[in-house]
Amino acid sequence: MSFNPLKLLDLCKSLCKGIGSLDSETISRTIISRAYYATFLHAREYLKEKHNVRFTRSGDDHRLVENQLMRKVDRHLGSVVRTLRENRIAADYSLSNPAIAHPQLRYGYRSLRFDQRAQKENIRLAQYVTNSLPRN
Repeated sequence: MSFNPLKLLDLCKSLCKGIGSLDSETISRTIISRAYYATFLHAREYLKEKHNVRFTRSGDDHRLVENQLMRKVDRHLGSVVRTLRENRIAADYSLSNPAIAHPQLRYGYRSLRFDQRAQKENIRLAQYVTNSLPRN
């Protein structure tokens, strides 16, 4: 039996309820990262099975998932996965004042907060994508 990446979303929901011994930023960063990976892995497997997309087993697969969702399934879903990936990169690598490039904003960047609102928004986006793709 293989691992079901949607279980990562269940973990995110549990973490969002709070763990008293950890600060909210630590929880938020974890939720943002895991919500992205749940979405990425689910979408990758969907694209393999339903659209015969071949992946490189490298970091290039992250953009490939976005691009193939846009081309073969729904442009908006690919865009949401891109947003989740950008949030994950900020959560994993930006230790202070994370800013994410955003071409539609006046100054070209949006900031990412690490609070319960961000937790819920990333879970909501991840569920939107995963619920839009039929389960295996």
